[in-house]
Amino acid sequence: MKHPNVSAANLVPIVQLARDLPATFGKYSVALYGGMEVSKELRDGIWSIFEANMKSLLERSTDGWDPPQKELEWFHPHSRLILVMEADNLVDTCPTRRTTKTATKAIAGFGVFRFDTEMNENDDEDEYEVLYCYELQTAASARRQGIGRQLMEWMKMFGAKHKMHKVMLTCQKENEGALAFYRSMGFENDPICPSQWTDGSESESESEAEDDEAQGEVDYVILSLPLK
Repeated sequence: MKHPNVSAANLVPIVQLARDLPATFGKYSVALYGGMEVSKELRDGIWSIFEANMKSLLERSTDGWDPPQKELEWFHPHSRLILVMEADNLVDTCPTRRTTKTATKAIAGFGVFRFDTEMNENDDEDEYEVLYCYELQTAASARRQGIGRQLMEWMKMFGAKHKMHKVMLTCQKENEGALAFYRSMGFENDPICPSQWTDGSESESESEAEDDEAQGEVDYVILSLPLK
C-alpha cells in the first residue's frame, strides 16, 4: 500500500476520532462530523459564517466565489468537520457529540480537514501523506477567544496521531489577517507554493519566470507546517 497512513486514517470511524477531542472549549461545545453526516441546519450555519467572512474577498480572487466547489470539498466522504458551538440549547442527536436545534445561530467556528496526499517536491513518483486544512473560520461574534487557534491545534493533533508528514492549507494573499495568523503558528510557504516563484522570495530560471509572467501571478499561497 503506497499511502498506508492516509488509508488507515480514512477508515477510522468518526466516533473513534471524536474521542480525541474535548467535549467543551470554554463556554462552547465541541463536535466532530463526517462530511456526509452534516445536517442541513448545520450546513446553513457553516455557510452563514463562511459567506460573511469570505464572499467579498473570493469574488475578487481568480478562483471566484464558487459554492458548489466548496460543497464538494467540505461534504466529501473523507472530509472531517470540527464544530465549536454555543453550549446552550444542546440536544443528544449526534452519535459523536451533542448538536443544536438552532445551528445557524449557535456555531462559533469550524474547521474542515482531510487525511490526504500532496506532491513531494523531491520525488515526482512519490507523495507526502498530509492533513489538509480545507477551511478554518470563526464567526465575527466569537473572535478573539482563541477558537481559530484551538481548531488548528486539534487538526495538528489529528495529523500527528495518524502519522501525517505535515499540515497544509491554501490562503488568499489578500487575506492578510489569516496569513499573519497562520505564520504566527509556524506555517511557512510550502516548497510547492507557486508564489515563491513569482514574489521574489526565491530565485527562478529565466524560462520559469517567463511562464509565470504568461500565466499571471497567483493570488494565493500554499502553506505547510511539519509534524514531528
